Amino acid sequence: MQNDFFHIHLRRARELAGLSQAELAEEIGVGRTTIVSLESGRTRLFNKTIPLIAERLGISVETLLCGGKIEDLLREEPSRFEREQAIRNDYEQRLQSLQEKLDAEVRLNRVLQGNVDSLTQSNQYLLAQLRKEQ
Repeated sequence: MQNDFFHIHLRRARELAGLSQAELAEEIGVGRTTIVSLESGRTRLFNKTIPLIAERLGISVETLLCGGKIEDLLREEPSRFEREQAIRNDYEQRLQSLQEKLDAEVRLNRVLQGNVDSLTQSNQYLLAQLRKEQ
């Protein structure tokens, strides 16, 4: 029976992807009980649900339904943790770059403010000298 083979591979693939039943269900837009029923073999396969599950787990529908070395297929793809870490690293690099730009702008602003202050003092001095002459 197709469902008997499927439920074993579904659970193994989900666990290897580091997802709970609730997480997988939420990400593909079904209830957790749907995943529980699929993994236990109590529910028939739904054509529109299976491709969503396979895509989220990073394997083909054929592998999910027919088996194969799921562990090898999942090892070729970055794990959920690795994907999240890569995203985190990318954001941290972007944040660091923006922080460096902000720091440079602050330094430039201080220099310009110093110039404005100096010019203001010079202007006040010159105005005071002109008032003395009049």
